[in-house]
Amino acid sequence: MSLDVSGLSVYTDENKMDLIKKSILEGRTMEYITVQPDIKSSATINILDTTLVGQAGSCGFNPDGTTALTQRAISVAPIKINESICLNTLESYYTQKMMNPGSYNEAIPFEQLYAEEKAGKINAMIEDIIWKGDTTGAGNLALADGLLKLIDSLGTVVDGNVGAETAITAANVVDIVDGMVGVVPTDIINKDDLVLFVGYDTYRTYAKALRDANLFHYTGAENTDFIQVVPGTNVKVVAVRGLNGTDRLVLSTSANVYAGTDLLSDAEDFKIFYSNDNDEVRFIAKFKIGVQVAFPEFVVEYTNA
Repeated sequence: MSLDVSGLSVYTDENKMDLIKKSILEGRTMEYITVQPDIKSSATINILDTTLVGQAGSCGFNPDGTTALTQRAISVAPIKINESICLNTLESYYTQKMMNPGSYNEAIPFEQLYAEEKAGKINAMIEDIIWKGDTTGAGNLALADGLLKLIDSLGTVVDGNVGAETAITAANVVDIVDGMVGVVPTDIINKDDLVLFVGYDTYRTYAKALRDANLFHYTGAENTDFIQVVPGTNVKVVAVRGLNGTDRLVLSTSANVYAGTDLLSDAEDFKIFYSNDNDEVRFIAKFKIGVQVAFPEFVVEYTNA
């Protein structure tokens, strides 16, 4: 006689481990640019520019030169995220072990993890929109226009692809970065907030190229925060999620690049609540986002030729 288990399914312990949230690369661009809050729909970046006309010293007064007041508009797009969860669904799966006794469940049993996951995903979504947003596209990126589309529409930015490169490789990435730094307008070359934004993919290629060039004494090439300074310059290289996979590099001062929003904490102050009328838990997040640059001529951008 033998044991017959043909009527059983192979056992899998689904309650052995806690829920874990998916790890995502979140955004940080807004830490390195100028954020303009309190915008409901649109606002202006108010610019003052003046010219000086020197004259030979003599008696009399001869007015010359001009002072111009101009504006660049920054518009924000309202964005919302709505989700509903029927808690009864959880009763049919291993998640029932996490729920309180009784039929009146009004809270997600893993609400803290759920909230953390949503916060991270919203942060990453905003980061992607800031750079790659395009209202003519599809998906989340179509909710607002981003910096790359804006830069492509401006005719006065500086072309940073001085070597007419067709791709970013380990062999040319150092020259590409040096070339961009070399064409930074002299009016801003001494600014202490010059930032070269790159994707994490480009950053890793750049760091490896510096290391392979025997620059072992330069510890910035091994910076675990994906931030370093271009050797011998005042330009900080910052890797950002929004430029991943784009083969684009953007260099300017933090003061020149703007992100507009309404309330700074809107994207973080989402709501999770139980709806009696619908017998479900609901998630609501609302925020606004838009981008602009004050002086396009102070933007150096790289695009493959």
